[in-house]
Amino acid sequence: MNCKNCGEIVEDQFCSRCGQSIKVSEINFTNFLNEVTQSVFLVNKGFFYTLIKLFKSPGQSIADFLAGKRKYYFKPITYLLVLSTLYFLISRFAETNTLIYNFITGFFLNDSINEGEMPSSLTWFTTNYAYTSLILVPFFSLVSFLAFIGYKRNYLEHIILNAYITGQQAVIYSIFILLDILVESEFLVGISSIISVAYVFWVFWQFFKEGNRILNVFRSILTYIIY
Repeated sequence: MNCKNCGEIVEDQFCSRCGQSIKVSEINFTNFLNEVTQSVFLVNKGFFYTLIKLFKSPGQSIADFLAGKRKYYFKPITYLLVLSTLYFLISRFAETNTLIYNFITGFFLNDSINEGEMPSSLTWFTTNYAYTSLILVPFFSLVSFLAFIGYKRNYLEHIILNAYITGQQAVIYSIFILLDILVESEFLVGISSIISVAYVFWVFWQFFKEGNRILNVFRSILTYIIY
């Protein structure tokens, strides 16, 4: 049988030259839905698997990914962008603000400056949550790299670690926005922030399990102080 993509003779389930499967069906409704879930949402490539694992055993799961066990995991940067975008859309649906929006407007605005006069660069950050999260990850990763230096984890590995963490934090924020729609409590935003920070400490506790564990907690605290 010849590969329908490159014409190479195929003796197995996949083409040895281009990697395409020999099972290429005509486009119909069933195949179309399957293509959507695989190519757009990548459901069959580990999205929900990654989501669950990053709640059950996040530090070990990320360590496994870095060790090469990547077949069932959603790619970290894409994971961050998808979930951050979802959080942004949910916040718009609930007619509330993202945490980044609240931080930037609360930090930079005062009685003499209103929101309409805020610099366009800051406005971009407040209205593009997913990209803002992506931009901030390298900075937070640099700090965590310095705080945990000596653990044989390079800077790029810290970026992957914190990309997964940031994506999972977006899930936490989204859950609490949905809870706020039902409960309408002013304390939920604060609780979501506390839980998201506690989640970072939990991931770091599992991920950096070598050495003095108490010292590692102080390293986690130091990461936030410097950041």
